[in-house]
Amino acid sequence: MKPDMNVSWAEHLKNGNVWRADVELAMQDTPEDDEIIYSVQVYVVAPTQALAQYIIATMYPNYETLFIDDNPVGTTA
Repeated sequence: MKPDMNVSWAEHLKNGNVWRADVELAMQDTPEDDEIIYSVQVYVVAPTQALAQYIIATMYPNYETLFIDDNPVGTTA
């Protein structure tokens, strides 16, 4: 099957549909008193910040903290 259209990463960036988030996750299988937190930077394609947050929270349901930039990647103000 051949797709009718391909939307590239560059096209998503140009359209302001890429959101960057910083996510802190607890290392699994470590004792509670020896909990290790690590940071992950995640890029998501979504038309809105709210949808990007929902996608990331669904992908990483056990996150410690989640911060999404106010503007899409590649845009200003």
